[in-house]
Amino acid sequence: MRPAEKDGVIMDRGSFDLQALRARMSGIGERLDGPWAEKLKEQLHLDRGTKECAYWHSGYHQALSDILSLLGSNRSSDDTSDRSSPRLAAG
Repeated sequence: MRPAEKDGVIMDRGSFDLQALRARMSGIGERLDGPWAEKLKEQLHLDRGTKECAYWHSGYHQALSDILSLLGSNRSSDDTSDRSSPRLAAG
């Protein structure tokens, strides 16, 4: 299989996956610093038993699952944001 190429630079699978993760992280960071910043001030995700806590843990679980999948296989990181976790949110 031929390595991915971007802007004339050939990248191996690992660097491509890391680049995709960095881009996704950057996009989320912009939202956390922008429109979501005010919503995060209350820190409801820290209160066990709240829906915010469940959503936070669900997202964190999915992120860990995505990373483990990327590290353990050749699966692409392309748009895994719409895939739900088969497990319940950690609590």
